[in-house]
Amino acid sequence: MKRKSLLWQLFVSLSVVQTVVLFFAFGGLLYLLLDGRNTYISDGVIKTAAQAVRTSPAGLSIEHTERLEDLRRQYPSFWLMVADADGHSARYGNPPSYYTELSQQLAWIGPSEIHAYEERAPYGVRIDVKKVDGRRIHIMTGGASRDDLGRWVAVVSGVVSPIVSVPLILSTLVIAPLLIWRSMAGVRKLAQSAAAIDLSHRAVQLELDTVPREIHPLVAAFNEAIDRLRTTYVARDQFLRDAAHELRLPIAVLMARIDTMPKGPDKALLRADVSRLATLAEQLLDLQRIQAQGVQRTPVNLCEVARDVASDVAPLASAQGYCLEVDAPDDPVWVSAEPLSLGRVVTNLVQNAVVHGGGAGTISLRVVAPNTLRVCDQGPGVAEQDRERIFEPFYRAQTGDPGHGLGLHLALELVRRQNGHITVENLAEGGACFAVTFEALSQPQLPAPEPA
Repeated sequence: MKRKSLLWQLFVSLSVVQTVVLFFAFGGLLYLLLDGRNTYISDGVIKTAAQAVRTSPAGLSIEHTERLEDLRRQYPSFWLMVADADGHSARYGNPPSYYTELSQQLAWIGPSEIHAYEERAPYGVRIDVKKVDGRRIHIMTGGASRDDLGRWVAVVSGVVSPIVSVPLILSTLVIAPLLIWRSMAGVRKLAQSAAAIDLSHRAVQLELDTVPREIHPLVAAFNEAIDRLRTTYVARDQFLRDAAHELRLPIAVLMARIDTMPKGPDKALLRADVSRLATLAEQLLDLQRIQAQGVQRTPVNLCEVARDVASDVAPLASAQGYCLEVDAPDDPVWVSAEPLSLGRVVTNLVQNAVVHGGGAGTISLRVVAPNTLRVCDQGPGVAEQDRERIFEPFYRAQTGDPGHGLGLHLALELVRRQNGHITVENLAEGGACFAVTFEALSQPQLPAPEPA
């Protein structure tokens, strides 16, 4: 289902409301003018009058142009007077006497209209101001009033458009989206905060002050849900920690009793099963430790860690039918990490390769300068759909897979807490390859060499 944009919905709703308001404003104004049966003088009359005006140093004159004469034939009572600020004036036709006094002040009157009722159309007058030959000419016309719907629609449009429509359209297309986008800034900030929530951090909640008041109930409900999840999360951690602690003693007792058994296939099987149980208990405890403790990073030589881990797990790998090799440069490769955690990460990756590497071939530990360590096997690899999920706790790609689904999750958590990252890919020649990368250290950050 396609998600609707809140910004778009607000924009459309606002546009519809403004369109309806504009429509009724236009209709109302048009009704008032039509109901009053007013007459008007069109823009064409003013334009024709202005084109007939002639200027000279001596004053103003009106030329009897063909268009002016046509206007006169169309409106027999048409008349025209013009004036400028220097006291010059001219007239055409026979202006009514009742406008004589007004015409004497024509040079000081701005654009205006006197509308007349239909039965007194000659009373209608329009005054406008035009530039003719660079001079400001005041034009007063009468006797050419009209009354029809089309003109009033044009008049209303002329009034409504610049005063109402243009600001309304600009506000709808430009200002409103900007205001809406700005008002959503708090929601975007909230989304970023929600994406960064880590339930292991008990004090984290979404801030109410960053969002509009209308969204407060949603944020408050989300915070309550976080609290409930955190409570469940803490209870689960407590249970796992207690269970892991309680399992250590019986596991040690079982291991001791197995050691007293005579050699044979049953003893080997029992020992392997109890070893896996012991590993699970240790991984659970490690998981709880890294969540409860902070990280203190120091310069660590990746090459040294790879060699130490290889030395520790070589017997295990060999017993499972693998050849273990280390490819590391002679020069140190320094990274910023916690030594014990880094060792646990590499150990878990090697143990994962032992479990899922197909029981044969080579498991390689390769250090790549400046800050990467790769652990690869020659097994079946990792299916593409499982490459993200294998890092989830207790996830196993198939139910029958050995292991408990904690080793890779533990490795991921340890790497993240040291500002590193871990990736997995399948090799072209077959097998899976895990790469862990940490913050590389420059020379000044390295520990001082010991005196000879």
